[in-house]
Amino acid sequence: MPKFCSECGKSLENETSKFCDNCGARLDSSNLVVKKEPTPEIQEEKSSFIAILCSFFIPGLGQVYNGETEKGVIIFLATLFGAFIFIIPGVVVWVYGMYDAYTIAKKMNNKEIPFKPTKAAHMILFFMLVVIIITIVIFFVVLSVMAVMFAPFVKGMHP
Repeated sequence: MPKFCSECGKSLENETSKFCDNCGARLDSSNLVVKKEPTPEIQEEKSSFIAILCSFFIPGLGQVYNGETEKGVIIFLATLFGAFIFIIPGVVVWVYGMYDAYTIAKKMNNKEIPFKPTKAAHMILFFMLVVIIITIVIFFVVLSVMAVMFAPFVKGMHP
């Protein structure tokens, strides 16, 4: 392991030297510092491709991947609500969600905004929430369709 001067912290080129080449401090075994080489800091990055792909398949999931769980839930619910009102608003919110997920991941990688780690538990819970909501919506849609289809038969039974 490399040795360093305890006075100035400079790495010693010749470890048997009596004086520090940088500051001239007298070197003996009592004032030498042994340090590990500094480990390079691992740069966390978001994949903008994964962010946009998540949002493509499930609106809002890209935001959850980027660490913005609340925003992801809002985008999912707004997409669902917009689709029920008149399909176009839902599509607009869905496309916005993909764009937002992509750009936020890029901004985090460029250090324009603070990095937020991906929380796998939030992604799993979000996915489960989506499945539950979609199941409930499908149930009520099927129930409504059945009510409309069988209404003439039920009406015909009662005088």
